[in-house]
Amino acid sequence: MSNFKEKANDVAESAGRTARYVAHISKCRFEILTEKERIRRNYTKLGKVYYKDYITDEEPDEAEYKPLCDAVSESYRRINELKEEIECAKEEYHCVEEEIGEEMEILPLEEATAEA
Repeated sequence: MSNFKEKANDVAESAGRTARYVAHISKCRFEILTEKERIRRNYTKLGKVYYKDYITDEEPDEAEYKPLCDAVSESYRRINELKEEIECAKEEYHCVEEEIGEEMEILPLEEATAEA
């Protein structure tokens, strides 16, 4: 009976780890979507500034372009950081799950019910 409790405890811990993993990955993916939306808005602003300069035949003013370009670059940097974070989390999660899988012996249903 104590073996059954240990296995149940291991399963509960694994479920908790899985829930934390899924929540973390979801949060990162949401942040990536947010950064992509920022990029889209900044590209739109850049296009408007460029079009204004084009129509009025003015020279591009770096003071207008630089903050927008910097914001786009920062969003791309953040997206890359988040993608790396997701990859690290996946590797860490799979390593832990492999260790747990090696520790837990999965029995056929007939043997599991006979043990209990």
